Amino acid sequence: MNTLSECLWGTPDEVAARVRADMPAFRLVNPAGDLPPATCPFTLPGRGASPRRPLVRADRRVGTVWEDDHAVYCCLAGVLPPDLSAPRGAQAAAIFPEMEALLAEAGMTFAHVVRTWLYIDRVCEWYGEFNAARSAFFETRNVFNTFLPASTGIGSANLEGAAIMAGAIAVKPKDASVHAEIVESPLQAPAMAYRSSFSRAAEIFWPDSRILFVSGTASIEPNSHEVAFVGDIEKQVDCTMKAVYAILESRGYGWADVSRAIVYLKEPSFRAAWQAWLAARGLPSDFAAETVCDVCRDEWLFEIELDAVKMLPM
Repeated sequence: MNTLSECLWGTPDEVAARVRADMPAFRLVNPAGDLPPATCPFTLPGRGASPRRPLVRADRRVGTVWEDDHAVYCCLAGVLPPDLSAPRGAQAAAIFPEMEALLAEAGMTFAHVVRTWLYIDRVCEWYGEFNAARSAFFETRNVFNTFLPASTGIGSANLEGAAIMAGAIAVKPKDASVHAEIVESPLQAPAMAYRSSFSRAAEIFWPDSRILFVSGTASIEPNSHEVAFVGDIEKQVDCTMKAVYAILESRGYGWADVSRAIVYLKEPSFRAAWQAWLAARGLPSDFAAETVCDVCRDEWLFEIELDAVKMLPM
């Protein structure tokens, strides 16, 4: 496994000082600086991998391509729309073809994407417009009938002032030893049931390992799309974490297998409820990177995404 891309949060000055030129990174900013800057490395596949090839836009590294004996891999981070002065709906519509063009440089199509991140400035104001743009692109590329990726769509500004910043992980197998599966949630309805274009989770298999990517998850009523426990941060945290654990457990993972996690808090004060939940279960206080972001509905106070890794006996 490799550690590659980073998520960076903080004040604009903090993020600018910590961005590295040799790796793609989400340059996400919280102008108020309510929580300490968060850095979150990704654990990605590729044993005995080839040298990494950069993908560059406007003199900025936004992707890396590499391969091993079993597959070709592409990680995108910090991808921007071509025209930052365009209306935000146009920026949302343009971000997916821009990702597609970068994937083409890696010899891939959007059908190879297993995980996406969409960081959307002022997300609650226009999430419906963004989601319509994503669904329209997915329809034209037949994504719904190939592989619907796991995803996070969350509210965060960025250093460049774009309406949206995107990233993805794509895997192009060389043989049948590598494959991807969509994973649904035992406790939540498929996101497509309420016209949101992502899978609850995606799992990738190699001969010696597997990785589970759990999408951004929040508090939802069972088999519904309604927000559960409106206004109650403690119950929203508990409901969300039960849903996440149900996904992990359904694929044979547990908390100890989690390799990366990010918690998105609507308000800095909500950190106390999250930390209390961890303490009550004997989990470490640094289980997840933490930041303050808008979740895509005003009623949601908490969201988490995570990855889990299992090594398999050979």
